[in-house]
Amino acid sequence: MARREDQVIGENGVEIRGDILEVILSHVPLIDLVSASHVSKSWRYAVVSSLRHFNKTKPWLILHKQATRFPYTTSMHAYDPRSHMWIKISQPSIKYNSALKSSHSNFLYMLSSTKFSFSFDPMNISWSHVDPPLVWRTDPIVARVGDSIIVVGGGCDYEDDPLPVEIYNIATHAWHTCDTMPGNLKDLVASTWLSIATTNEKLFITEKKSGLTYWFDPNTKCWSRPNKLNPNQPIYDHNIGTSNDDLILVGLCKNDENVEQVKIWKVDKENFQCEEIGEMPLLHVEKLKSKSFEISSINVHVTENFVYIYNQTKMEEVVVCELITDNGCRWWSIQNVVARDEMIMNRLVFTCSGVVFDELQRIMRSENRRFEVES
Repeated sequence: MARREDQVIGENGVEIRGDILEVILSHVPLIDLVSASHVSKSWRYAVVSSLRHFNKTKPWLILHKQATRFPYTTSMHAYDPRSHMWIKISQPSIKYNSALKSSHSNFLYMLSSTKFSFSFDPMNISWSHVDPPLVWRTDPIVARVGDSIIVVGGGCDYEDDPLPVEIYNIATHAWHTCDTMPGNLKDLVASTWLSIATTNEKLFITEKKSGLTYWFDPNTKCWSRPNKLNPNQPIYDHNIGTSNDDLILVGLCKNDENVEQVKIWKVDKENFQCEEIGEMPLLHVEKLKSKSFEISSINVHVTENFVYIYNQTKMEEVVVCELITDNGCRWWSIQNVVARDEMIMNRLVFTCSGVVFDELQRIMRSENRRFEVES
């Protein structure tokens, strides 16, 4: 197959156009479609139509690797489920503030006693640097809901209130204090023991072991009463996320034969009743296990209709679940391209993000960023 100006010519000399060209483009990696879309107007139309009708963009899993020693350099690797490929993203290193951390979806932040830095654009290209919260915290919950960035708990023992809540308003660039966290969470103020999810209006916080759940509304600055996630099955590790503004529960449990299971439920945000969506095949559950230990806890990132699941103590494998309307789930697993020996001297932070093609084009045109397929 050859190309003449804005035409694709097959081996028999016949021009390839229309649906056939769009089907061909549906097999091309997303980052290569960027250059293809600049060939001509007809190619641009074919690329856009192919993405709309044949192989849509899908949320990327992004790994942010930060060195634990000076100068704390960072790098990025992204998995594109549309192309089933890993992509290395070369860019200027993030300016070090403190340990890099992630929250729900694509919210990335660094918090120190002198500065609070955060990023929530799809590829975490833009960063904001502001004054830190009034109360110093060790390991708080940090989440974005609309124009509010909520910093919850994590207060030190010497503070009067170990459960402080402060809100940074992105529009007004001001911090505001409000009611403290519910007292039931007093002994679990560190983010390690909690799972969070955000909708367009609220922050949801779930205690991972018990499933005890609260929501917080930044507009009214009020907390809900305690609620218990109710999937009608014992769960010993609760993880929540939002899929297209639906609340999702990913639970680690055991069946009657004491075999470990990972299941996904859709949660009613009013009464917290759970409807089972799907169960991870045992083949993939095994890939989350380490050689010496059973799975004690999992980590989950949810964006749009994709769920990425991994074990913090064995990050060589990530299990992917695509939620399919009316048809349950599609499961597969991927190998982590950041080798285990590299992780000894690096901090690895996960985010996931919906990728918009026009935004990807803009980022790839930047002179100081380079995208290359790894596998």
